[in-house]
Amino acid sequence: MEGGFKRIGALFLKVIALPMVSVGLGAMLYGLFQILNNGDPDHQFAPFAIGVTQTIFGSLLWILAKKLDTAAHLVRYRRQQNRVVRLAQQRGGRLTVTEAAADTGLTVEEVGDILKRMADGGYVEIEITDSGMIVYRFPEVLFAHEKQWSRGVETA
Repeated sequence: MEGGFKRIGALFLKVIALPMVSVGLGAMLYGLFQILNNGDPDHQFAPFAIGVTQTIFGSLLWILAKKLDTAAHLVRYRRQQNRVVRLAQQRGGRLTVTEAAADTGLTVEEVGDILKRMADGGYVEIEITDSGMIVYRFPEVLFAHEKQWSRGVETA
């Protein structure tokens, strides 16, 4: 389960935050109504203050839940990207979207997004065959044998 603990934590925080914000807003409105009706704010301020505190705390929990959820999605994306790169290594450095989707278990849309992002970042080159098929080339995989550190060090 990719990012499972973060996703569960985010869900747990959202379950706590949602009623906390709702009850906090209700207490704020009740306290404000009491202050406006009675005219003596010293005795009626407690529900309003509790409501403000609850609303703020619930909002902070909601923001934390969103951050955890974003982190879980990032973990999932990185693992998916890693699967695509490993498949490219197994296939000799060339992949199509449908090949990658079939062999990784990801959807065509997910693989297409991953490969497009990698192409935008300069890690992958796009090649169009004579028949119009789009092939993604992984230069670091294709030319791994030419890397400088793979050869002996030459002295001057």
